[in-house]
Amino acid sequence: MPASDTPDTAPQAEAPRAPLVVSPEEAGQKLLQFLQRRLGREVPGSALLRIIRTGEVRVDGGRKKPFFRLSAGQEVRVPPLARTLNATTPAAPSAQSPTALGPTPGLDLLFESPGYVAVRKPAGLCSHAGTRHKDSVADRLKALYAGAPFVPVLTHRLDKDTSGILLAAKSYTELRRLNDLFASRGVAKTYLAWVDGPWPGKGPEIMEDRLDRLDLAQGQADRKKVLPAAGDEGKTARAEVRPLLRKRQATLLLVRLFTGRTHQIRVQLSLRGHPVISDAVYGRKVRGVPMLLHALCLRLPERALFSPPDWTGPFTLPPSLVEKLRADLTREPDPGAPQDAA
Repeated sequence: MPASDTPDTAPQAEAPRAPLVVSPEEAGQKLLQFLQRRLGREVPGSALLRIIRTGEVRVDGGRKKPFFRLSAGQEVRVPPLARTLNATTPAAPSAQSPTALGPTPGLDLLFESPGYVAVRKPAGLCSHAGTRHKDSVADRLKALYAGAPFVPVLTHRLDKDTSGILLAAKSYTELRRLNDLFASRGVAKTYLAWVDGPWPGKGPEIMEDRLDRLDLAQGQADRKKVLPAAGDEGKTARAEVRPLLRKRQATLLLVRLFTGRTHQIRVQLSLRGHPVISDAVYGRKVRGVPMLLHALCLRLPERALFSPPDWTGPFTLPPSLVEKLRADLTREPDPGAPQDAA
């Protein structure tokens, strides 16, 4: 057979990848973080570590360690990835794979600035996906901001059955700022909760407990159940609670968090004999009623974000109460007023 008729079966060399340019939103990230976010599931983390440590990844032409912090405008060159993938684990499922997720639903955005976005999370949607729940706010943000220089990252979380405001940072610098604010209690968090039974108090009161998290066996209804700690064990949970509305068998409470423990509000109210209505873990599930716990307001140093719940039926909030809460929680604080101790 003439040479010209011989089929070309030799593997084609993968074309060099264009350099990845660090955007201002990505500045400050570690090299490994940057590549994980940019390449997603395309390359396993173990493979990224290997090609960085062997010098196959170059930053502005030079070798760098995995935890080198990048600056805006730097160019990161990554080697052809087919060889990297063949030398490590198989690639993650493609979009055509039967295990790939389908179209991602949207999100209800409350507020957006150059630094972050505030999302109204509905009850029943996870903050982050897990082994039992594939859909999440984090995944919907990835779909909504696909192609953005920095896909927004959640800076805190809400339980799956809790509704309300979630914040996500749109740059690495903002992510660190918000994380520091939450860690230092620089964000005031206020919730609403309908609880079982008549709440005995009339004015604001402090709830303080020591709580410990118990990891339950795989497959149980809730794998992270929180219980009162024994002795000096566990962590202090502290919140202020104030009744707003009273019914014969239920009370609407305004809850201000001073600490951020797992399931804190749900556990503390349940310990006092007034679990959140329709809390299947610390109380009892009410058919057809979502868990009535809602993250109402987040006050940051620069602004207050407010979003009332969409509860219906006997749990609908009077418009006059909503407007009073909005005015009280979003007004500028008096710099001369005494601050509550956290």
